Amino acid sequence: MNCNKNSVLPFFLAGLGSGITLTLLFAPRSGFATRSILGRKAADAESWVKEKAALAEDFALTNAKDLRDRVKTMVEVPA
Repeated sequence: MNCNKNSVLPFFLAGLGSGITLTLLFAPRSGFATRSILGRKAADAESWVKEKAALAEDFALTNAKDLRDRVKTMVEVPA
């Protein structure tokens, strides 16, 4: 099967959009309830991303300090 990746993406996005639209149309909850659930999930995702970003920042700073200390000890040791 000869399939060009550039020709697949529009069909994938169209299918994704159709799926989202149909899901919202046939959702078992009212529009207000669905929007409030989506809003809560978005807020939860935002806090999760902020938490992970803070952890990544701490990890990077800790490792950067460790690496800096290692380089300093290597430079200070006479050859």
